[in-house]
Amino acid sequence: MDGRRKLLIGWLVEDTPKLKVVSVVGMGGLGKTTLVKKVYDDKEVKNHFQCHTWITVSQSFNLRELLQDVIRKLFDEAKQQAPQRLETMDENNLKAEIKDFLQQRRYVLVLDDVWQIQAWDAFKYAFPDNNSGSRILLTTRIVGVASTSCVESPDHIYTMKPLSPEESWTLFCRKTFQGNHCPQHLEELSRSILEKCEGLPLAVVAVSGVLATKDKSRVRDWELFHHSLGAQSEGHDKLESMKNILSLSYYDLPCYLKLCFLYLGLFPEDYEIQRMRVIRLWIAEGFVEVRVG
Repeated sequence: MDGRRKLLIGWLVEDTPKLKVVSVVGMGGLGKTTLVKKVYDDKEVKNHFQCHTWITVSQSFNLRELLQDVIRKLFDEAKQQAPQRLETMDENNLKAEIKDFLQQRRYVLVLDDVWQIQAWDAFKYAFPDNNSGSRILLTTRIVGVASTSCVESPDHIYTMKPLSPEESWTLFCRKTFQGNHCPQHLEELSRSILEKCEGLPLAVVAVSGVLATKDKSRVRDWELFHHSLGAQSEGHDKLESMKNILSLSYYDLPCYLKLCFLYLGLFPEDYEIQRMRVIRLWIAEGFVEVRVG
């Protein structure tokens, strides 16, 4: 992560006044958002830019709502009151408001999970090129979106690649054995399980999360998990294989946690779920009960 993070930070803070777009592209589960969040939260980036905004776009986006969200976040960071007529503004007025706010500031803006070239085209006119070294950091699964957004800075496209076998093993041991070495009697089985993850960090973490709860002395349990993984993953592409791995981690949950997990599907995509709110909803539904001890 460190090498990738430093490269992207270098692209963001380089001494070029023109507005530049930096794109991170790769299939789901490779850790694009995780990497960009590390960059976005880095102290050097925070100190270099005057304005910082993170927007999750996703497949089914509402441009007007996202533009309103940008304005709220910009004004909130500046400790200013957002325009009162925000709810009645049309898209063009919202873009003009953003452009006016950012005109005299050096800003970094993250557009996370952009699926369509049309989404980029709809956003780009809201962000002024004020020759102050501002940057837009974009994540996408679509190569065409990355190349279109970086048409003026084609050398600023970072393609995410799967973890190497060594990196996968390090991550696996850190999550499964809390940073300790893999017990010798489980190593061959663990490496065989890890091969099914094909270097996808999300898959490695999902598998590790299941195995971390299993008794390290009960090899039979690990063999059963390995068998299930083999049957599920065989003959699929990477994305399908990862979906099956995530399904296995769900099926391994106790029944009462499955209910709690499925309940999260009631919330819209990218909705920020408040912890105490969802806990109270779980209690109201009867999912959370008093248990002795």
